[in-house]
Amino acid sequence: MSTIKKMTSLPFFCGEFNHSLDNQNRLAIPSQWRSGDGDEFVLFPGEEFIMLLPMQSFQDFLKKISKVSIADRKAQLALAQIGAKVQQCKCDKQGRIKITGQILGEADIDYSVVMVGSFTNIQLWNPVRWEEINDISKDSLQQVEKISNTSSSVLDNFQSLLEKLTD
Repeated sequence: MSTIKKMTSLPFFCGEFNHSLDNQNRLAIPSQWRSGDGDEFVLFPGEEFIMLLPMQSFQDFLKKISKVSIADRKAQLALAQIGAKVQQCKCDKQGRIKITGQILGEADIDYSVVMVGSFTNIQLWNPVRWEEINDISKDSLQQVEKISNTSSSVLDNFQSLLEKLTD
């Protein structure tokens, strides 16, 4: 466990790890990213990567969406579309999670996986795709500066996802 992680009660993920799926589509979560007590994650498939959100952070998202009106058809449809695709998983005793073939396929991941710490979540990338985009550019640094100057959270990313699905 990193020193930074010990300083905060929030999950914190940094670094990059190359791993492989086993024949049952299980992936070992690096020990420094686990607390050691059956860590739980929610997997969100995407076009480029799979996002693993710690259950603690996902609880915040659930609180936020519980305020969405049942009468808001557009929002309810978006939530149903997302809910149908996400997967809840829990690390086994060896620190592995099992990922469905459907979620892996949406991110074009077959055997090899690059696990990227994205501060508040973990991203799983196809190694070829990650290599193509993994260049810290001026734009990336500007985005980090923009993020640090706002009070937005990872939950705002879900709002963007909802907006994309309902457009």
